[in-house]
Formats: sequence, structure tokens, C-alpha cells
Amino acid sequence: RLGISPEGTRKKVAAWKTGFYYIAKGAKVPIVMATLDFENKQIKFSEPYDTTNDKEKDFKHFHAFFKGVKGKHSELS
Repeated sequence: RLGISPEGTRKKVAAWKTGFYYIAKGAKVPIVMATLDFENKQIKFSEPYDTTNDKEKDFKHFHAFFKGVKGKHSELS
């Protein structure tokens, strides 16, 4: 088991880093996403997601899961 945070909170970024995606794809393991929603005081986990050969589709799926979640430093997200 391996947990990877694709982004930190030190600066605002325009696009996600993709290392987590390529690690999961190369290892042929699903991705389980987790949110820490500070506004609603909730932690949520996704169902395991098997990557496809369509990176754009996969990242749309990831972005949809995180939509509306407020991190601790939401001004940086």
C-alpha cells in the first residue's frame, strides 16, 4: 500500500502533477482517492479506479471526485 498526495499547499498550481497516475498505471493497480474537506469536516474515499488508456478521461474522473472540496488552505487550490 502506498499513499501519495499529488499536490501540497505551499503554492497555487495550474495543473496537477501526474506521478501518482503513472506509478499506478505502471504497477497496474487502481487509484483510491481521498479528500480532507475542512469546510464540512469530512474525510471521503473513492471506490478503486482502474486507469484507462485515456489520460484526459481519467483526470476528468479525478477532478469530478474533488469538485467542491475545501482544503485547509483552499486559497491555494
